Amino acid sequence: MRHYLRTLGIIFSVALNLAFLGSYAYRTLARPTGYAYEELHLTTDQRSKMMVGRDRFIEIVNTIGNNIVGLQVQVIDAIAADPADRSAIDATVSQIQSQQQAMQRAVVEHLIADKSILASEQRREFFEVLKRRIRSQNLPGPPWLPRNLSAR
Repeated sequence: MRHYLRTLGIIFSVALNLAFLGSYAYRTLARPTGYAYEELHLTTDQRSKMMVGRDRFIEIVNTIGNNIVGLQVQVIDAIAADPADRSAIDATVSQIQSQQQAMQRAVVEHLIADKSILASEQRREFFEVLKRRIRSQNLPGPPWLPRNLSAR
């Protein structure tokens, strides 16, 4: 009986480990990797131009993103203060909105620049990749909310 329970325990442990490993592999492999343009058949010249634009874009996005994160922390601190200073909160929220608009403008300018590098069929494919990736991100919202929320 003891041998039977030990064998059953080992089988259960292996099955559980395989389930965790499978779940990890699925989540890792299901995420898009790399940049959207890497899914296209680009010439060497196109790839080079895309990489130069990508590097500039990443610098801009990182700067704006860091500004947004800093401002979000300021809002949380302002909300946490006793008493909460509503005018300071509103002013910081306005700054966040301004930075988010700057981020959107940077994305639009980057996509227009990328579009000019691509041939007609590549453009169609590129924008399909982008739409597919946007749709697969689940719901928008603050980072502390679970990603798979549904209306209840």
